[in-house]
Amino acid sequence: MKHLFLLLFCLSSVISFAQDSEPATKPPVEQKDPSSMTKEEKVAAAKAKARAAAGGDSAQASAPEMTSYEEAAKSYDLALGFKSQRKYDEAQAAFDKAIEIDPNFVEAYVGRGGIKFQKIEFPAAMEDYNRAVEIAENLTEMHEYKASIKNVLADYEGSKIEGSKADYMKTRVAEALYHRGHLKRFMEDKGGGCTDLRRALDLGYARAKTDWPDLCQ
Repeated sequence: MKHLFLLLFCLSSVISFAQDSEPATKPPVEQKDPSSMTKEEKVAAAKAKARAAAGGDSAQASAPEMTSYEEAAKSYDLALGFKSQRKYDEAQAAFDKAIEIDPNFVEAYVGRGGIKFQKIEFPAAMEDYNRAVEIAENLTEMHEYKASIKNVLADYEGSKIEGSKADYMKTRVAEALYHRGHLKRFMEDKGGGCTDLRRALDLGYARAKTDWPDLCQ
């Protein structure tokens, strides 16, 4: 009998030790039915899901990418800074970068043309001015066309916006013509230079209002 009690005691001790040694496991988290969640719980769940998708805290998520125009504008602004410091090589490299990012960035062609003029690279400067005029005129026509379509479709606000873009491009055309006109005159093409200055004047470019009468009349 004593042997039986001793056997039972040992057996119960072993079972108790095994239970105490077993690693504790957390019960699985019960997924709440979205239909039964409050608005606050749904918002919290959505935020948690967004953080998980971003690989952690939302503050660590990457910033939205810039558009090609925004990237080009950043290089263009950098070029203007170099130009104001008379660092013409650095300015030209920044203008090059802006054009590489956005080949239709009219302002960069005008700026680069001015740098090439300063460096006495007249044919290359002319190419930049020609390209600026071509792009700006095409964009002006495109925005005017889109403005007309939106006006017919009764999208008057959209038509107004496109008209403003067309006006901006007309100013860019005038600016390019003004600089090209002076370059032509410098290259002893007085007739072609005055024609460009006159066109710039007709488009309302302020600097042409004094230069055209003084140089061409």
